[in-house]
Amino acid sequence: MPISSKQPFILASASPRRKQLLKEVGLKFKTVPAQIAEDYLAGETPRQHVRRLARSKALIVAAKYPDAWVLGADTIVVIDGQILGKPKNKAQAKKMLQALSGRTHKVYTGFTITRKTASVCQTRIIKSDVRFKNISAPELIWYVASKEPYDKAGGYAAQGKGASFIKSIGGSYTNVIGLPLCEVLEEMIKLNIIDFREDKHG
Repeated sequence: MPISSKQPFILASASPRRKQLLKEVGLKFKTVPAQIAEDYLAGETPRQHVRRLARSKALIVAAKYPDAWVLGADTIVVIDGQILGKPKNKAQAKKMLQALSGRTHKVYTGFTITRKTASVCQTRIIKSDVRFKNISAPELIWYVASKEPYDKAGGYAAQGKGASFIKSIGGSYTNVIGLPLCEVLEEMIKLNIIDFREDKHG
């Protein structure tokens, strides 16, 4: 049974992982990717970075669809205070995974839910701690040769082959995938966007 939404709902992201997570809980929505530069600003903290990008993505799409609820999100991987983006090639993917090997890193996701005509703009930041095992040289070669690392922050997919590197996760698992589903739904319930009652007229 799909989750009932009282107004149109839009995901301001092209991420297939975010789409899949929302579909798995039965939410009906439209996808309208927000086209913005995701550069890091000098002196910006990880929390400031994901907050700024999540809000920007949501507000850009909300301006075009003022009567819809819009969800924008941004996810980053951080180790030693350094933000790891998406690797562009094997060398970058290998370097990122070597930095994460045998250590604990942080994953931050900022998400914003907004609706222009309701004058609502809610933003939250969720952090998870991810501990990696020591990645052997053969495993590293195997993984960077796959397609997985190249559109993922930090160069790995927790829901794919990259799960074989993860010893433990402290905090939200879906946050590591790209969207803290529990917290997103909590906010949607608070804002009276969704309910879980059966649609008698469907």
